[in-house]
Amino acid sequence: MHQQVKPGQIPPHKPGDELKIIKFMLTHMMYGGVGSLVFGVLVLYFDIGGIWTLASASRDMPVFIFLLFFGVFITFGGISMGAGVMLLGSFSDNDEYDDERRHHKNDDGAN
Repeated sequence: MHQQVKPGQIPPHKPGDELKIIKFMLTHMMYGGVGSLVFGVLVLYFDIGGIWTLASASRDMPVFIFLLFFGVFITFGGISMGAGVMLLGSFSDNDEYDDERRHHKNDDGAN
């Protein structure tokens, strides 16, 4: 028997929900990782800011390249995961919540 969930009520926990969330986050991190790889290769290929020239002249080139790609991966992965979460939009799309906000529009909560 399937239980109905009323608007504004939290649905019951289902087994496997944690794995769906982890898969969702890893998928979006992978999208950001691919974007960071493309961006990093293009920055080095076009020698933007002389980065490739400086890196190739250094004896620590592998460390430099690793740090460049690690930083870009963290940035792009975080942006991609954040955008994925913000695009879910289930909380603010709830009509009951929207009606509640309009009803208490001038209420600052100091009562």
